Amino acid sequence: MLISLILRVLPFYVREPLVIAICAFFAGLAFYWFFMVGGLARGGMGLLFLAVGTLRFFAARKEWRSRRAVRAGGVSPQM
Repeated sequence: MLISLILRVLPFYVREPLVIAICAFFAGLAFYWFFMVGGLARGGMGLLFLAVGTLRFFAARKEWRSRRAVRAGGVSPQM
């Protein structure tokens, strides 16, 4: 509950890299456990965290580029 409040208060350029890093950490941890111990559930959780982190990365990259384009040339952002 506290993490939800923190993530809502943080600005975009801090929040998105933080979420991506957390997803990458948990994906790596799940894959490590999957390869060392086994179990399809651990591999599935690793894939889930990896997918969420990748989607957040591409969304953040698109938003970052649109903000930069607005500042540079007066181009309206696409929603």
